[in-house]
Amino acid sequence: MQMLNRYFVPFALILILSAIWFNVENPADWRHWDPSYKQALVILAVSMVVNWYLSANTYRYIHWAKQMKILQVWLNFIWAAPLFYLLQPSWGPMWLLFVMAPVTAALFTDRWHTLGSAVVSAGTMLAIYHKRGLFREGMGPAEGMACVHACFIVVFALFVYGLEQTALRLRDAALGRAQ
Repeated sequence: MQMLNRYFVPFALILILSAIWFNVENPADWRHWDPSYKQALVILAVSMVVNWYLSANTYRYIHWAKQMKILQVWLNFIWAAPLFYLLQPSWGPMWLLFVMAPVTAALFTDRWHTLGSAVVSAGTMLAIYHKRGLFREGMGPAEGMACVHACFIVVFALFVYGLEQTALRLRDAALGRAQ
């Protein structure tokens, strides 16, 4: 959990705040911002508080630790979908938010849960792209790029899962030799 908070949370903050900062005419005059930017900030604030609470209390409720980690996987997905919907039209890299839930699953769940969360994340991203008008005229460069993004989400999640499993095997092998 600490690795996610150390690396992915700052990345998500940079991604979301950059999307807003570089797309408003006067960042200091927040009263005249597009409502989608204000909504995105509210979602970001709520997600930060909830993720902080879950991370801080995961081991306090040790019997619920596994369920809390799975909850955090799906909460990361739930935050990514509206943030992507709100900010993607003005900031292309927003699709990277859909990588967070599958990576969280890769670190804390099994291969099938990782694959399931990756497919759901990639499918949701493609569905939002479709709702925004992509894929209506057939397959062009933008549609191809969206499909590559979806494939990356799935492949990267499985890659992180493989790395995590390798690290566990190495740890177990080292512990076996030490005894």
